[in-house]
Amino acid sequence: MITTIEALADAVQAAQAAGAVGIDTEFVWDRTYYPTLGLVQIGYPDGHCELIDAPAIEDWSSFATLMADSNTVKILHDAQQDLTILKRACGAYPKNIFDTQRSSGFVGLSSTISLSELLKTLLKVRLDKSETRSNWVARPLTDKQMEYAEDDVRYSTRLMEKIMNKAEALGRKQWIIDEMQYYENEDLYQEFDPEADMPRVRGSGSLTNQQRNIVRALGSWRELKARQRNLPRNFILSDDAIISLMKRPPESAAAIQPSRGLTERGLERNRAKIWAAIERGISGDLPELPNGRHRGPSPDDGYESRVDLTLALIKGICLAADIDPPLIGNRADVTAFVLEAEVADPERHRMLRTWRADFIGTRLLRVLNGEGRIAINIETKLPELID
Repeated sequence: MITTIEALADAVQAAQAAGAVGIDTEFVWDRTYYPTLGLVQIGYPDGHCELIDAPAIEDWSSFATLMADSNTVKILHDAQQDLTILKRACGAYPKNIFDTQRSSGFVGLSSTISLSELLKTLLKVRLDKSETRSNWVARPLTDKQMEYAEDDVRYSTRLMEKIMNKAEALGRKQWIIDEMQYYENEDLYQEFDPEADMPRVRGSGSLTNQQRNIVRALGSWRELKARQRNLPRNFILSDDAIISLMKRPPESAAAIQPSRGLTERGLERNRAKIWAAIERGISGDLPELPNGRHRGPSPDDGYESRVDLTLALIKGICLAADIDPPLIGNRADVTAFVLEAEVADPERHRMLRTWRADFIGTRLLRVLNGEGRIAINIETKLPELID
């Protein structure tokens, strides 16, 4: 394995010379807020692989050069999580990314297909997935672990070529190229602001305004504390503890008692901060949350029926064209699109940009604004738009 800065620089040079390489990560994520990187794999076009011993590398600057190199394709599967981990490790925003999972949705496969299923379908290669839950930080790694890690990137360039050849035959090569620009959006790699988001807390449905504010204040404090100490959120304050404090707010810091998910030791360290968060929630000293996913007119009585109709049209048109429907957008995306149909802005709606606009977006907009016609195709039995 690569354990030195010099060897890492050599691997990066080889990757840049190759022009396209597979990249993957193996990590441990059970007792930390941030994933602990154990291994980074590089797969070259000739099938040769390099494994980077992440805990042994102190300077990732040469790898940052690779990730930011717009002339070298970095091929990943289900890229977002790996890219976020690598951005944190090396500091570079990724350029020229190819996601074999997402691109599969353009060639008649699922855009959430597993790597093993994709390799089996397109290359007739079967992977041994027995090491999925390995401890990738413990050393030494076994031969079986290293073979498993290499296999995740060994076929990357072949897989990309196979997908792009199929896309070219379907006239969708440029669609995939446009789609991969998504991963160059630097906002994807920023940590969210807990003050501007409602925390996900189990059991926090149907709350009064004050209860909601207490949950928000405690959740925001917990999020920042978890990041600071690099511990899982529930190690700082469990969901059960937040719900208990929300339902029966104490009258003072001294009145906060240990409970499920809130130990005496934790209280000794954080009692004052927990009380300050509760007081903040009670007083309502919190910024306004963003006003939903849409702008423009408020939802009317019939908007849900228009959303259902739009989703049905998207599914029918995509199935007929062998495009995976989720690539167009999820229900929240479609709802915002429907509600803003009269004043739809391409800057806000990706359905009105690049390949989506030509394939379906502008036609859907016409229907939502009272134009166009819908019919059931007699041959496919699917709904379609008639221009």
